[in-house]
Amino acid sequence: MDLRHGADDRPVGVTPDAPPDAPPDATSDPAQVCLVVGEFQARAGAEAALASVLARYVVLTRAEPGCRNVDLAVATGEPGTYLVVEKWAHHDALRVHLDGAVAVTMATDARAHLAGSPRLRLYDGVSAHDLT
Repeated sequence: MDLRHGADDRPVGVTPDAPPDAPPDATSDPAQVCLVVGEFQARAGAEAALASVLARYVVLTRAEPGCRNVDLAVATGEPGTYLVVEKWAHHDALRVHLDGAVAVTMATDARAHLAGSPRLRLYDGVSAHDLT
């Protein structure tokens, strides 16, 4: 999965010329809570199959180090449109997760059931609870 962050569209926590395994740069605060919101649209007839792939992903993701929460929802009145909302303790935990088997397996398994590319967005947490 390719999640981007910042005005210059750099991969999260990686400097423009740094190799992929470089340590995080100053824009990736390891203490900062982050959220990932993914919207997935099933192709016609594949709604149940995509829901199954995403539900398995949610259960497995909850056990990943640094995962604070992850939820799966279906859009009211829009069968086949699913939202996955993940909350992570810090960017580094999210990055490790996205490169790991759980996320890669979900992306591979979901591909055949999708009407198009999922919409993925990365957010930084700003609630008072997250700042303590």
